[in-house]
Amino acid sequence: MTAAIAPAYAVAVPGGPALAQNDPLGSVLEELLLAQYNDSYSEPVGPSYDLDRQERDPSLSSAYDLDDRITRGVVWIIQNGTNECRNSIRPEYRFDCLRNVLARAASTIDNRPNYRDAARELRNLSRKLDGIVSKYQDRSAPRASVGQRSYRAVSKANLAKARSEASAAIDESVTILLRSAGNSEKRKTHYSQIATAVGSTKRLLRS
Repeated sequence: MTAAIAPAYAVAVPGGPALAQNDPLGSVLEELLLAQYNDSYSEPVGPSYDLDRQERDPSLSSAYDLDDRITRGVVWIIQNGTNECRNSIRPEYRFDCLRNVLARAASTIDNRPNYRDAARELRNLSRKLDGIVSKYQDRSAPRASVGQRSYRAVSKANLAKARSEASAAIDESVTILLRSAGNSEKRKTHYSQIATAVGSTKRLLRS
């Protein structure tokens, strides 16, 4: 049964972020955000750890190659999602929240040929976090709800272990992302931005 989180950590989650008309990311990010909005508010409530659920919008995930706007959009999804995890729920729920954020970021670029390696690694990291949560889950704790999503808690007694394992998994993914760029300078530019965003998520788990 899903229970609401403690009021001290609860915040209102907006129906969808509004972009200013002169937003430098332009219409592509608006489409990415619309896909995330539709996923957040139209799917039925269910287990947050259903890794097989398809969240992508095919029209977004197949139309473009490497593109500054797409890369910044993926970085924005990771950073904005991380901030939502930090501001909305207690530390023991943030591992599962971050897992969901990374899966959503991956879903927007799964079918973009030059982003496929990045998408694969984001999803791999999401699965690793899922395994950590399952391993250390506090099964007596209620789920924390944010919008239509709900998250599992890691037991407080195992927070340190979960943080250590998650941090190592994040470091490994950053390394893989940087190596996946190969010898292409253009890929290095885009993949390094995604890798930096992924690396920054370690701060969420330490807070």
